[in-house]
This record gives sequence, structure tokens and C-alpha cells, in this order.
Amino acid sequence: MNPTPRIPVVIDTDPGLDDAIAILIALAAPEFDVLGLTTVAGNLPLAVTTANALRLVEACGRGDVPVIEGCDRPLLRSPLHCGDIHGPDGLGDGILPPPAGAPLPGGAVDWLADRLRERPAGAVTICALGPLTNLAMLLDRAPDAASRIGRIVAMGGAVRAPGNVTPHAEFNFLADPEAADVVIGSGIPVTVVPLDVTRQVRTWRPFIDALRKTGARIPGIAADLLDAYYGSKGSSAEQTGRPLHDPCVIARLLAPRLFESRKIRLRIEIRNPEKLGQSVEDEAGTPVDALLDVDREGVLDLLLKRLTEAPAPAL
Repeated sequence: MNPTPRIPVVIDTDPGLDDAIAILIALAAPEFDVLGLTTVAGNLPLAVTTANALRLVEACGRGDVPVIEGCDRPLLRSPLHCGDIHGPDGLGDGILPPPAGAPLPGGAVDWLADRLRERPAGAVTICALGPLTNLAMLLDRAPDAASRIGRIVAMGGAVRAPGNVTPHAEFNFLADPEAADVVIGSGIPVTVVPLDVTRQVRTWRPFIDALRKTGARIPGIAADLLDAYYGSKGSSAEQTGRPLHDPCVIARLLAPRLFESRKIRLRIEIRNPEKLGQSVEDEAGTPVDALLDVDREGVLDLLLKRLTEAPAPAL
């Protein structure tokens, strides 16, 4: 029997604690052929997010997965960061050592274009965990390569739920609304993973305890990261749990049956300052698949299983 082909994926990311959990799962998933991690300014400045991507790859013993530095600021606006949630170093402050390696030379946009051109059209899936600046730049600089993307699965937006930075907007789309507008409107197949579902997938203390109980390296790192997430500024996690936003992107690819997907027409608000970054259902918008409901327990069981069964890294 022929093995099931692995899904070629690129993880476009701004780690970040919940990004880190998503990356740990993706690097362990036998279903994925992770071509690389492209970094973007978002949760933290670019130098920090790039260092964190390197730290995670090295912690997993995945020296085969390159890290490529992307855009250091939004297309048109001043950077928006949220280090108060993720700690001074973006990963809970000292949980992982500084990286030993360095990103590949060159930039994420050129690297993405090359990878897309060398693969069959439609083969590569982009897991977008941060602001969509890199992908918007790819559409501008290399539209022929961007058109070869099979699908973008993007954590971003708040379709029928309130935002988490303003009443109207979620962080990733607000951090670079023009980039979100370009990507959503591009016609490339997009699955939006908004706050509507990610707020439902919340960890509780028993989830962390189950990870730590294994005594294994990767679950232990995940437990430390989640402990830091629990204790971050403004957290009421002991009462409400902490939402696992970015891991929902990985879960959607591993087990689409756990999510309710609806085809809607979406546009991103870029003109009204009071509603900047809002995800607006609009008949004049672009068709996207939006995840609007989720089997919460099913996703948490999946994430816990994948983290506890992650192979021990060869360090």
C-alpha cells in the first residue's frame, strides 16, 4: 500500500506563544511536509519573531526546516505589537535558549516565490498565523507564483464575534488591514479561522498537567509555554481558560471534520478608522470559507494527542 502523500505547507508566522504551540504540532505531524517557516512582524518585532521561529525549529531537532525572514512592518501603517501577552522574548521569557542558527539569506517573498514555482500549481498550502504582510507582498511582487498557492488557511478576523483589540477587529487583521484586504480579495482560495471559533478552543489547567505528566521534551516545552500564556498580562485563564488561536489552523488541516465551514463573501475594512480591520460580510466581497463553529472537545483532544505523541527530537 502506498503511503498517503504529505501536504506541503509553509508556516507564515509571528511567534508568539500560541503560534509556538501551532508550530510544535505542525513540525511533529506526519501529514505535513513543512517546507519552511517565514516570519513577519506582528506579535513582536521581526527580529524577535525570527529568533523565536529558529528557537522552535531547533528545540524540535528539525534542522531540515529553514527559517526565512519576512516583512518588518505593515504595508502602510506603524507596527502594532502585543508583547505584554507573550513576554519580553515572545515565548514566555527564557523557556527556550537563544537560537544557535540563523535565517536563510534572502527574504521570505523571494523564497516563497521560488518554492511555489518549483512545485506543481495548487500543491502548497500556506498556514498564516500572523499579519498577512508577506503574502500581500508576494501577490504584488510575484503574482505568477502567488497564483500557484493551493490554499491559504489564515488565523484572523472576527466575522460574527467582537474583536480582541477593538470592538470590531482581531489582532492579525488590524495589524496590517491593507495586507488582509489584498489577500482576502486576491481570489486565491482562503479559509479564514476567526475569533468566532478560536475563542471556543480554550485550554484549562488539566490540559497543561496532562502535557507535563508525559515527562517528554516536546510536551514539556508546550506545557511551559502554556503556563506562560496563562500568566500573561490581563489573563483570567483560571476562570475562563486561554484561547488557542493559531493551533486551530493546524487542527483544521489535520481534522477538517471538527469545524463547521461556511462559504461567505468577505471584505476587510480599510477606510473607516473606527472600524479598521473589521471582517465584513458583504455581497460585494470575495468568497472565502469561514470557520464559524467547532467541536471544541474534539480539537482539544486532537491537539493534546499530537503534542503528547510528538517524536523526541534528535538533539
